Amino acid sequence: LCILRTLSTSDDVEDRENEKGRLEEAYEKCDRDLDELIVQHYTELTTAIRTYQSITERITNSRNKIKQVKENLLSCKMLLHCKRDELRKLWIEGIEHKHVLNLLDEIENIKQVPQKLEQCMASKRYLNATDMLVSAVDSLEGPLLQVEGLSDLRLELHSKKMNLHLVLIDELHRHLYIRSTGRVGQRGRDRGRIG
Repeated sequence: LCILRTLSTSDDVEDRENEKGRLEEAYEKCDRDLDELIVQHYTELTTAIRTYQSITERITNSRNKIKQVKENLLSCKMLLHCKRDELRKLWIEGIEHKHVLNLLDEIENIKQVPQKLEQCMASKRYLNATDMLVSAVDSLEGPLLQVEGLSDLRLELHSKKMNLHLVLIDELHRHLYIRSTGRVGQRGRDRGRIG
């Protein structure tokens, strides 16, 4: 500003030329000094420029990634808002499928009950047989009551339940009356021999 004022206030062309010459000389000196400083500090300057470029690139990449993340979040928010009813429907379907799978597993286990029951009866494990049979009948009369395909199995297990009831009564009768009286009779005979 000072130079402009000097040049504009000066009426003499020679003063203006002198001022212009001084300016050009100062400009050339500054240019030379700058070149010398660049040569002296070339490695530091190059490192600083590269570091600045790297930082600038990272900042730009980070801004782009943040912008992309914001866009993705907005998109997800819109999709979730739009698909809420569909998600609820899928969740309910998932629960229904899980329930159906549990019922199928239960049916598969109940279908094996007659065979397992025969094995328990053959080895006289009446408590296991009773527990298994009662559990199977409860399932068939409860959650599986509406399954038409299990009606034959339901009838078979009811029949086996009645048979098991008769077998248990027969076993109790045998233990209480036949074995007990047999032991009492044996004791009486043993006393007779001793006496």
